Amino acid sequence: MTTDTTKPMRILFLARRYPPSRGGAQTHAYKLFTYLSARMPVTLVALRLASIVHLAWFFPWAWLRGVSALILGRTDIVYFGDGVTAAVAVGLSPFQGRTRFCCSLYGLEMTFGNRWARSLMGAGVRRCDGIAVISDNSIDIAHTSWGIPRERMRLIYLGAEPEELSSVRDDQLKQAFEQEHGIDFANDRVVLNLGRQVVRKGVAAFIERGMALLDPDIKVLIVGGGPDADRIAEGITKLAHPDRVMHLGILDDDVCSMLRRHCDLFLMPNVKTPGDVEGYGIAPLEAMYFGTPVVAFAVDALVEAVREGGWLVEPEDYQGFADIIHAFYDLPQSEQTKVGQQARDYCLREYGWDTTSARYAQLFEEISA
Repeated sequence: MTTDTTKPMRILFLARRYPPSRGGAQTHAYKLFTYLSARMPVTLVALRLASIVHLAWFFPWAWLRGVSALILGRTDIVYFGDGVTAAVAVGLSPFQGRTRFCCSLYGLEMTFGNRWARSLMGAGVRRCDGIAVISDNSIDIAHTSWGIPRERMRLIYLGAEPEELSSVRDDQLKQAFEQEHGIDFANDRVVLNLGRQVVRKGVAAFIERGMALLDPDIKVLIVGGGPDADRIAEGITKLAHPDRVMHLGILDDDVCSMLRRHCDLFLMPNVKTPGDVEGYGIAPLEAMYFGTPVVAFAVDALVEAVREGGWLVEPEDYQGFADIIHAFYDLPQSEQTKVGQQARDYCLREYGWDTTSARYAQLFEEISA
């Protein structure tokens, strides 16, 4: 296919997960659309509702928008935001013509239990000319589970640049949180876990097996909701000192931003879970962006996300996990600050959204050449 290089490529961007619904994929879709739009014309067709029930009407709508753009020659690239959305490529392929298809793969979609759904998604991904995969771990899954040749896939890390608060807003939220919860971030030892509470995140298991190993003055903040929240709450009630753990539920984005900045460490005590994977690890990267180092079990794609900026511990070695936390607090304050700055530098260097969007733009150019 010959492309007129004097004209910018036109992108039809199909995303089944997009804000205001929450999650790493939603953030990826929003940021990628925003940054790509600064480079080329991008038309967004997005599902902004969280429930999967809405896929029943979104997929036909995305298909109609795609068919219209293809027949009328209004797009050069149809981009599918994840492997689930890529299923639409099966229905669009009869109308494809000279337009190229591209998708992103996370890894989680390849572990879905429904065999028919996995087959349809795999068929859609294989119809794509470009396949951007967010981690080496996900490349392994795609190759093993769907038989996609490794040479057809391109590793492109997601960007990790959460919104930063103004110093005034950050200080207001910090003071309000300290007053409400009896915490002094400057003097207390406070660690954070923030994310959707599902089994693979390992928070409930950490409460049950790891909390007793921590020094008694270390406070743990748990932010987020999800199906494992009840088990977490029950585990907290069984602790000798349950007041050491604050189970805060879902908080405002600004408060989450403040906590990432002012907590000392970010914990990712993930556990290996059949049928579920940590396809990337956006949560620890967002913490590192604010200069908060990470302690994580070496599970799934966390091995890639925490290459720098923190510490990886052998899975389920809760004593080793606690030892790392204690070793961090044993460092002089100047060394703790240095480790935090190294975490931020790593995140900015490897996971800037300008870099990520440039890699996508390059992939679009290559598959259109």
